[in-house]
Amino acid sequence: MFGLSIRAFRIGLLWGLLSALPAGAPGAVAEPAHLPVGNERLQVRGLPPVPEGGPRPVNPLPNTFLLFESEEPLAAFDLDRGLSRSCRAGRFRQQRLRLYSVRLGGYLHAAVIGGRWGLYDPDRLAVPDLVYAMRWQDTGRCEVYVLRHLEQG
Repeated sequence: MFGLSIRAFRIGLLWGLLSALPAGAPGAVAEPAHLPVGNERLQVRGLPPVPEGGPRPVNPLPNTFLLFESEEPLAAFDLDRGLSRSCRAGRFRQQRLRLYSVRLGGYLHAAVIGGRWGLYDPDRLAVPDLVYAMRWQDTGRCEVYVLRHLEQG
């Protein structure tokens, strides 16, 4: 008896939904030409328009020091597999007190300088004065890239 009333309710609900659909639109799917695009879509969803923003700051944290910038992406540099394994094990990483970074291809990446302050390298695997960039530090997929020697001066 209880199962019969739920079935009748479901049928009534389905009938009500189907009768509310417009006659010419199967499944009430809008034509692609009528869908809002761009700023109209944001207004339809109730969101404010996207603000006109300037360029983002190069150093987002006050204790971050930018070493250099390049238009080349990080993947254009050499991946050091041995240091990447050490980084995944937590034996090669950037110390958190004074952070270095590099901007490559428009993205900020953590950077360390071999043999300098700010690098945790107990096995002494880093070459002195060589700049390394790290992606996904403190994770199981950390990657270390060799960038270039630090210019003196």
